[in-house]
Amino acid sequence: MTTQSQIKRYTIKQAWGDHSIKLEVDHAILTPERADMHLRFWTGADDQIAEEDGDVVRAAIRAFGVNAIYHMLADYGASFKDARTAKHWSEKMRDLEGYGGETDTPYGWIGIRIVEAEAQSPSFDEVELEELAG
Repeated sequence: MTTQSQIKRYTIKQAWGDHSIKLEVDHAILTPERADMHLRFWTGADDQIAEEDGDVVRAAIRAFGVNAIYHMLADYGASFKDARTAKHWSEKMRDLEGYGGETDTPYGWIGIRIVEAEAQSPSFDEVELEELAG
């Protein structure tokens, strides 16, 4: 059974841009063993874990966040703070291969749900055209 102290919130944000996502994690579900299993589903797990100073749970949370932002941008962006859209994106992410799908909790097999996000593709007004010499 999960206690409130096992549920924590995290923000993953782009260091040089405006993309960010807020996640809520049930640490009773996302154990180090489950995080390791999830990360090792793909290549690059050792590098991701090393980036988080050996903390496999933090690496799994960060990987989930960056993958969610990627999928939001591929779907023409997302910007939301409402529970309905957050639930949609949480389920959409957990339905992807390697995330374990849904369970009887709002956190799914992976133990992570999306709370809000800001991942928008740039608009016409936000880019510049520059002719290159040569």
